[in-house]
Amino acid sequence: MPDWFISTISLLNKSWVFFLSPAIFVFYLRKDWLALRFTLVTALFFLYGTLIHESLRELDEPYIWRYVVWAFNDLAWMALIAYLGIKDKVYLWQSVIGQLVVIAAPLLQLFRLVDRHLWDLSYSTMMYKTLLPIINTATVVVCYLPLIYLFIRKRKSAIQPL
Repeated sequence: MPDWFISTISLLNKSWVFFLSPAIFVFYLRKDWLALRFTLVTALFFLYGTLIHESLRELDEPYIWRYVVWAFNDLAWMALIAYLGIKDKVYLWQSVIGQLVVIAAPLLQLFRLVDRHLWDLSYSTMMYKTLLPIINTATVVVCYLPLIYLFIRKRKSAIQPL
């Protein structure tokens, strides 16, 4: 296998993009452009986070700027998804649910920054290590919601007699 292929697979395995790849594929085949756009934007932000993670850790010795960067990344995702939802480029309901899920992430990042550096405490350590993966997982689930909705609708129509 070529080195670029192996490095790409390794990068995807470290990222949530790996979990979003089937959704991207299915939405493309179904020509569900609204769900595909939402999933692609989310995947690009996850990929961006994966790409800058190591260099951000190396450059941020006092552990201050990483939390600001991650909070800004989450806010930028929310702003872009809100804009696309308003312009009818993604499902509005999916945009709203995604923002409700992700709103806790920048708040958690900024609380972690204040907790570690201003108060010099560690109250946020367990919250940060527990809630952030839950938020990321819930964001991936939001990407799959149009597919889940489709399965539920088809199941209901198959069960109901004509």
